[in-house]
Amino acid sequence: MPVLPVTTVRTSFPLSNQRLLFQLNADQVELQKQYDQLSTGKRVLRLSDDPAAASRAIGLHRGIDHATQISRNAASSLNFYQSTDTSLSRVDNALIEARSVATQSAQNVISDDERAAFATTIDETINIVFASGNAMYRDHQLLGGFLNSQDAFSRIGDKILYHGAEAIARTDLGAGETSALNLNANQALGALAVFFEGEQLQAGVNSDTRLVDMKNSEGITPGLMRVSGGGDWYDLDLSAATTMGDVVTLISGTDVDGRTLAASLTTDGIRVEYADGLGGTLALADAEGSEMADQLTILNPAGLNPPPLIGSGISPAVTEHTKISDLDSGDGIDISDGIQVIQDDEVFIVDLSAAETVSDVLIAINRSGADIRAELKGDEGRIQLRSMKSGSDYAVGENGGDAATLLGIRTATEQTLLSDLGSGQGIALNPNSAEISILRPDGVQLDLNLEGATTVGDVINLIRDHPLNQDTARVLVDLNAFGNGIQLTAPPNTEPLTIRRIGSSNAGLRLGWLGEDGADNVGSVIGPVDTIIGSDFNTRDAGGTLDTLLRLREAVSTGDIPEISRLQATLDLDLDRASRARGRVGVWSRNAQQLSEVAENRLISMKSQLSGETDADIATVVSDMSQRQLALEASMRLIGKTSQMTVLNFL
Repeated sequence: MPVLPVTTVRTSFPLSNQRLLFQLNADQVELQKQYDQLSTGKRVLRLSDDPAAASRAIGLHRGIDHATQISRNAASSLNFYQSTDTSLSRVDNALIEARSVATQSAQNVISDDERAAFATTIDETINIVFASGNAMYRDHQLLGGFLNSQDAFSRIGDKILYHGAEAIARTDLGAGETSALNLNANQALGALAVFFEGEQLQAGVNSDTRLVDMKNSEGITPGLMRVSGGGDWYDLDLSAATTMGDVVTLISGTDVDGRTLAASLTTDGIRVEYADGLGGTLALADAEGSEMADQLTILNPAGLNPPPLIGSGISPAVTEHTKISDLDSGDGIDISDGIQVIQDDEVFIVDLSAAETVSDVLIAINRSGADIRAELKGDEGRIQLRSMKSGSDYAVGENGGDAATLLGIRTATEQTLLSDLGSGQGIALNPNSAEISILRPDGVQLDLNLEGATTVGDVINLIRDHPLNQDTARVLVDLNAFGNGIQLTAPPNTEPLTIRRIGSSNAGLRLGWLGEDGADNVGSVIGPVDTIIGSDFNTRDAGGTLDTLLRLREAVSTGDIPEISRLQATLDLDLDRASRARGRVGVWSRNAQQLSEVAENRLISMKSQLSGETDADIATVVSDMSQRQLALEASMRLIGKTSQMTVLNFL
C-alpha cells in the first residue's frame, strides 16, 4: 500500500494538493473496506470486489439452496415413511392374528361360543385394518391417495366402501429422478382390486387411425420410402403423414415409370398396387434412416413379390377413443341392448345404446350406480373392472343381447373353467356315478357324468349330445339371455322339468342349478316351454384384505370349513402384499436416509468452498488495516507539512 511520493520537481500547489488528497481518499476507502470485512467477516461483499470469486459464490449459493431443500424433503419424507411403516406394521400383526384364528377355527369340534369368540377376534382385525387404511399424516392420507384429506374407507352396513384416490406423490431427494412418497390402498391392502379382466378387443384400421396407435401402440414412424417399377427409383415422402388416411393419400397417384400407384386400407393394414390392377414389378424399400415400409410390412426391396403388396398384422391399439364401429377388426359390434352389472342382490342396467366409443362404454358402466370402476388396461385393449365395496359379490351379464360378450366382460361364459367355480374350489365329483340327473317333462332321465369335463361349455355339450336327448322333446340348454347362469327348456308334459343331485357331488350347486340344501330344482312353464333358469355360476369376490377378512368373519361364524380353508390361502396373499408394501417403504426410507446424508455432506462441502471464496482472513485484515492506518496517518502529516510550505522552501 504505497504512499504517493512527494514530488521533487517544481509543480503547482493545486497539483500537489490534488495528489495528496487522492492518496488520502484512497487510504480512507481501503480502510473502510477493511472495517467492513472485519465487521461482516466477508471478503467479497459486491461483484466488483472479486468478479471471479463472486461468480463462483453465486453458483455455490444455488447449490446450497438446492441441497438445503433436498435435506428438508428427505426429513419430511422420512417422517411420512415412518408413519406409513407404523400403519402397515399394525396391518401385518392383524393379519397374522387373523391367520391364526382361521387355522384354529377350521375344525369341526369347536363350540358355538368359541366360534363367536373367533369371529369377534376377526372383527377386531377388521377394525385395525380399517383404521390403518384411514390413517393420515399432516392432512394427507397415508394409503388412501396423497391428495385425499377425507377417510378413504367407510362402513356401509356390514360391508366397507372404498372411495379414496390413487394419487402417488413424488418428491426430489437428489437421486436424479423423483421418488415416490406414498403407497395407495391398492398396493398395500388390495383395495379397488381388479375382480375381472376382459378379453382383448380388436380394432380395425380406418382413415382416421393415427400412426402412433398402430401395431398395438408401438406406432409407425413417418419417413421416406423409395419405390421402383424395375427401372429408376423414386422417392416417396411420407414424413408429413399422421394417420393411415394420410398414408393412402400420399401413396395414391404416385407415378412410377408411367404407371400410377393406388393404396387402400385393409382391416389390419394397407394394400399397395398399380391403379390399373395389372401385375409387374413393384419394388418398395426404406430410404436410409427410415423404417416406415418395414413397419407397414410392405417392404419389397428386390421386387420379388408381385403387386399387390399387402401389409397386415399391424392393427391399432384399442384406446378410449376407439369407435365401437371399429371394433371386431373393423366390422363393429352391436351393444345397443346394454349389459347388467350384478352386485350382491342388486341388478344395475347399463344403457349402451348411445355409446359411440370405448370411453362412452366405460363412463356408462361407472355411472351405473354399482360400486364398480371400469377402465381400459394400458395398451392391451382390455376392459378391466375394479371393485369398490369389500364383502360384495360382483358379476357382469347380458341384458337380452350379447353386448357383454362382445365387449369381453361377461363374467360367466361357456369358456369358464369348472375348476374356477365356487371361488376357485371347483366341483366335487362322485367316484362311481354321475353327478347330476335331469328329468325331462316326458319322464326321460338324463344322467350327466362330468368326468373329463373342464369347462361350462363341456357340460352344456353333454346335455345337447346326450344320446337320450336327441328327439323333439329334447332339453335345450344355453346361457341365460339376462344376467348369467344356465337355462334349460323343454316342451311341457305330464311331469315338470327337474334337476336332481346324485350322490354327494356339489356340481348342481356350483353350476347354479341347486341350492345349498341340494333339494331338487323343479321348473315351471313359461310360455310354450318348461323352464329352469339357473343362477350365476361364477360370481367374483371383491378382492383385497378387507374383503377377505369380512368373508372370513362370516365363514368362522357359520362354521363353513371349506370356505375358511379357501380364505386361508387368500389371507396369505394379503399378508404377503402388506409385507411387500412395508418392505418397499423400508427401502424408500433407507434410500431417503442415504440421500439425506449425501445432501448434508454436499452442503458442508459447498459451504466450505463458499467460505474459501468469500470469507475474510481476519488476521490478514487486521494486519492490512494496521498498515493502512499508518499510511493514512503519513498521508495526513504530509498534507499538513506541504500545506505550510512557501516558495522559499523550494529555493
